[in-house]
Amino acid sequence: IFLMSRPLSLQRARLSLFRHKQRVLVASICLVVAIIWITTSLRSHDYAEPPAHLTRDVSFKIVEYYNRPERDFEGIVSIVTQVSPNRLDRIVDMAKEWQGPMSVAVYIHDNKDLKDVDLYLKTHPPLRDVGVHLLYYNKTRYPVNDLRNLAVRMATTPWVAMLDADFFPSEKMNKYLNDVVRSSGPKSAFILPAFNSDLATEDMPRTKQDIMIALMEGKASIVNEKLCYKCHNVTNYRKWYFTDKPFQIYYRWVYEPFLVYNREAAPPFPTIFKGYGFDKNTWVYSLAILGWEFFVVPDAFITHRPHVRNNWDGKGLDDQLMEALALVCEVIPNVKRENGRSPQQSAFGEPVYTQGEGKEICAKDTKWF
Repeated sequence: IFLMSRPLSLQRARLSLFRHKQRVLVASICLVVAIIWITTSLRSHDYAEPPAHLTRDVSFKIVEYYNRPERDFEGIVSIVTQVSPNRLDRIVDMAKEWQGPMSVAVYIHDNKDLKDVDLYLKTHPPLRDVGVHLLYYNKTRYPVNDLRNLAVRMATTPWVAMLDADFFPSEKMNKYLNDVVRSSGPKSAFILPAFNSDLATEDMPRTKQDIMIALMEGKASIVNEKLCYKCHNVTNYRKWYFTDKPFQIYYRWVYEPFLVYNREAAPPFPTIFKGYGFDKNTWVYSLAILGWEFFVVPDAFITHRPHVRNNWDGKGLDDQLMEALALVCEVIPNVKRENGRSPQQSAFGEPVYTQGEGKEICAKDTKWF
């Protein structure tokens, strides 16, 4: 009996050992998956937090003139913009068409971003004529206004055209804008009508006639016309279509045009805003409070090209927008106080609140949009 049972015991031992190895293997796999999940979660959490209102005093590592332009351009107007390395191709197209001084702030998140910048500088000669400056990630959402301020500060001309990276300038816009601003006062800002188009770069509208035809054919539209109508309707596109002279418009809240302005006379962009929402609207509001005048130029425009929507390192854009609105409820009253105006009086159609209503009501009021 002992001899007969021995093989059976050995089989059981082997089976027990096999099951033990299985359990160890499963546990090891679970551990690896858990480590990957935790690491990814922490990285995502690190990108998204802390919220914008807790990062107002964050400083960033900056590298000025990572690329110093090889060409010295004439003129008193520079394009200034900010960009992530994955959209440097748009800067190349912009530089080709503009043919003038440019100051670009590039957001560097990691070593791969830096390698991408190096590769573009090596393989795209037009980029080597651009002043490229770097701003490094420091645990905030996309610091759009810190980047804008860097680009403006490093511009080599007194006047700047503040564009987003995906815009394409119209034909001969460089010479035209230099002629426009040359005899203008320091508190005059010139508005570039802005459009959207899905056309390829080589087919982009370059003249006023081109953009008019593209609009009639449904190949172009007013920028953000559906997303935020009030953000650009003050431009008065209907008048622009049929005029050959600059005309003045009067600012209303939430308007956020793309401006050509004297950088030496303008305040910096409010760096309290990180991520998406109200980062430019509040700055234009401050210009209006300071008494700036706004004029639409008749013979220059910019066209926005589509791109993959960026989540701006954080929550969904709707959530970020509402968090930014809470900052608006702080910034706008402060701008008024600093310029001798009552926070309880509307200056340009923006909502106002009594002291008893508080920020909570302000930060949920859709009248801001």
